[in-house]
Amino acid sequence: MEYPINKGAGNPIEFKGLKSQYLFIFAGGLVAVLLVVVILYIAGVSQWICIPLGILSGSLLVWLTFRLNAR
Repeated sequence: MEYPINKGAGNPIEFKGLKSQYLFIFAGGLVAVLLVVVILYIAGVSQWICIPLGILSGSLLVWLTFRLNAR
């Protein structure tokens, strides 16, 4: 029985153009943004402040991560 050879073995991880180190920064940053928004909401900050803060910081994180990846 023959098995196909994985031609991508040894190559760095890449997802939608993000290389591995930036992929980890991106994922960790999104988790951090989510945690900050949840903690602020539980602490009693208005949802009208938490939601835009989450959207803006998430958008900034996406833009910054892809910009760093393009370098």
